[in-house]
Amino acid sequence: MKLKATPLFAMLSLLAFASCDKTEEVIPEPEPVDKTVVFQVFGNQNFSYSQYAEEEITIELLITRTNRDVADAIETVVFDSTFTMALKEIPVRANRIVIRKTVPAVLDAEEDVFIGTGYTYRQNSFGKNQTFPAGQQEKNVELTVY
Repeated sequence: MKLKATPLFAMLSLLAFASCDKTEEVIPEPEPVDKTVVFQVFGNQNFSYSQYAEEEITIELLITRTNRDVADAIETVVFDSTFTMALKEIPVRANRIVIRKTVPAVLDAEEDVFIGTGYTYRQNSFGKNQTFPAGQQEKNVELTVY
């Protein structure tokens, strides 16, 4: 009987030691990624010959980021540009104004990136706000002046 207990004891000992040697699975921290916003500003027509060609238009471009896990998180402005030009200076799509801006080290799991575009003409404002999708690294944003 003593001989039969020894192999059983040996097998149980191996299982006990094998289970002690296991390491816990560690989930890697998400890597921050740079995100690029490509603003494209243009008119839907050539305003050079319009009777309003000399009137001014104000273009506004904005990128902000915020931590979604914090209840009262402060929005951080990454890019804020406002410029005024004569309506006739707004290029058509073929000659559009292109502005590339990078938002560095974004953690998609924790942060939201917001993009705002708009223009003001004759005391009327037109604009659009959107979120930069998680998992995407470049976003084209068109601002068309009508």
